[in-house]
Amino acid sequence: MKFWNSYNHIQQKRPKAFRNMPDLHIPEKPIKKVKPGMRAAVIAVISLSIMLTGCTSQHEEGEEPMSMSEYMDNETEETASMETHSEESDAENEMKSTDSNAAMEPQDADPETEPGTGFSAAADMSPIHLENPGIGYYLAEEPETAQEHTLRLEQIYEKANAITDEEGWFAANQLEIPFYVMPGSFAEGEQLPEQIPDSFKGFPLTQAWFDDSVIYCVYGEVYYEGYLLNLYEKATCEPVMSLDFSAFCSEEYEYGEYQWVRWARVDGQTLYVSLSHNTYSENAPNHAYIVAVDLTDMNILWKTEPLVSNARNFEIIGNEIVCGYGFTAEDDFLYRIDRDTGRILEQIPVNSQADYIIRKEDQLFVRTYDTNYVFQITQ
Repeated sequence: MKFWNSYNHIQQKRPKAFRNMPDLHIPEKPIKKVKPGMRAAVIAVISLSIMLTGCTSQHEEGEEPMSMSEYMDNETEETASMETHSEESDAENEMKSTDSNAAMEPQDADPETEPGTGFSAAADMSPIHLENPGIGYYLAEEPETAQEHTLRLEQIYEKANAITDEEGWFAANQLEIPFYVMPGSFAEGEQLPEQIPDSFKGFPLTQAWFDDSVIYCVYGEVYYEGYLLNLYEKATCEPVMSLDFSAFCSEEYEYGEYQWVRWARVDGQTLYVSLSHNTYSENAPNHAYIVAVDLTDMNILWKTEPLVSNARNFEIIGNEIVCGYGFTAEDDFLYRIDRDTGRILEQIPVNSQADYIIRKEDQLFVRTYDTNYVFQITQ
């Protein structure tokens, strides 16, 4: 799967090596030779100096004594020389340490990393903000060729459930839905890989699921709600991209609730995302829809009519999407959606809100709030 080919590595820069510092040379003061005729005078001066200062130092024969200013100048030069050599030593040690650290760090073999082979750490990903094309149905462009739709769903089973026997329904039909168990939960099931971060941009992980190629993670403020959708490679857990659906959160809602990413699937170069939240359509008439995102340029391809998708998941079957919508005291349906345009192809009534829609070979198992269904799939 190559849908992230337009994204490259954020390459780390190697540390710069220090330049060798030039050795500072401090010239020594030349030793002045005393003329023979002046020897007696020099001895007299030295003797007088010893008597006046009590100094017991003796000067070597043939060396002219230094004046106080010359002595101070020489002392300053010696101190500066010592400090210079100390700084040179520190710089050399630091340079050796830097070179050693640089040698220990792994270096990129090629700065031009092949796209699609790796990505920046998840915490450093910048979410891509997706624009909401507006309220209601939207289609960016009519497809050049209309696809023929041959999918048929024939109901072959219907039975009331006990509402609380969800786990039994999964077990009896040998079904599974690939949700991960959230960190800190005591529930049984597939554990989230430890490489996947349990928070992103200050938001906790609220739900996660996977398919054969992609791990889908939603980050938000409260339990299983969120509008940041991160995609990770299933095989390596490497981050692929982060998508920001905040523009789809609130659309003329009477209350302060916002809809969140409910389910998503990547198929080819397209990402299909269901967004909804639990409320009456009277209060939120424009929520619960599916959006198709072109992963090559992040543009919205289409957006379904509202009130078609608030089930826990949807299924992609051929060139169609099967989803479901319902709520308390409202009409409840399954919908067949055209994958190319997002248009509704068929509306199938069910007894209550659909929770799970799971394909198993040539049958579609649907669990609603109080009824279990099985549909035969023909194409």
